[in-house]
Amino acid sequence: MQQEWVDRNFLASSRVGTPDPRQADPPIGQRMLVAWRFPKYMIDEQLKLVLTVRFWDNSEEVLTRAMEKSRSYEAFDFFGQRVLTYRIQVMDVENCVVETWEHHFWTKLIDIDRSRVSVSSHPKQGSVIDTP
Repeated sequence: MQQEWVDRNFLASSRVGTPDPRQADPPIGQRMLVAWRFPKYMIDEQLKLVLTVRFWDNSEEVLTRAMEKSRSYEAFDFFGQRVLTYRIQVMDVENCVVETWEHHFWTKLIDIDRSRVSVSSHPKQGSVIDTP
């Protein structure tokens, strides 16, 4: 797993000075490169790569790719977004996890509806200002 920053300098035209219409609006964001090497017999079991990416706003995106070769890589672009953490799972045809790699900040996201949850063990009380 490798993360890299993508901006104007990522374009080949920035290095060689050739005309490039993408220089007017260059890609900006992050790219994740995932490489793997599995025994051939495992690839015959129709493995798939499942990448779960969490962004700085705590939104998540799940991307799935078939793993057709025992040794290969896949690039995932996240332009206009900032990656906070990620988890990569390799799953077999029965959706059983074969292997997992997690970023060191990865943790299960706890989604709380804050409008219904009280941080206290006491029942919610009205304000003294709200008295009729």
